[in-house]
Amino acid sequence: MELKKRSYKRSEVNLMLEAYKTEYESRINEQRNRIQELISQNDSLCVECEKLKQKENLIFLTLERAEKTALELKELSEKEYALEVERLKKFSEKWDAYFKKVKEKYPTSSAVKKAVGIKNKLDKSIKLSTPKEVIDEMENLIDGKSKTKFQPKNKIRDYIAATENDGFNMDEVLNPGDLQLEDLCKELGLLEEND
Repeated sequence: MELKKRSYKRSEVNLMLEAYKTEYESRINEQRNRIQELISQNDSLCVECEKLKQKENLIFLTLERAEKTALELKELSEKEYALEVERLKKFSEKWDAYFKKVKEKYPTSSAVKKAVGIKNKLDKSIKLSTPKEVIDEMENLIDGKSKTKFQPKNKIRDYIAATENDGFNMDEVLNPGDLQLEDLCKELGLLEEND
């Protein structure tokens, strides 16, 4: 609405004031609506923020509990490890004492000498750097360093080849056919042949 420099009648002024009042009330209502929307958005954001804080607290508590559990498990495993090492030390001491008695009682036995050699090699191999090296060395000691693979087919084939040409045929024994007992005895050398 525009104002011009002239004199206005009271009714015109009232109309202008009413128009300004309506326009300002409309703007105020728009601002109130906008403020209500912002308040509503703020409330929903506060609720969302509170949920996120709760999740954060839950995650923090979960991590804290997980760290505590991990420390407890670590301590427990260290205790179990220490107990197992202690048990193995006691077993080793008993075994060494028993082995010493066997060595003293049977010093000339080849089995004891072989066992002493294996034990000495094993004691040296335990000082190796990795468990895999120790296990490999122990397998070598037990196997006598032979890495040949067992092949049963070859063993059976060798056995059959060795027993085929010994002059004894099982099929002929079970089914003699035309073979006479007298001829068989002569063949086996039980009877003398008459010329």
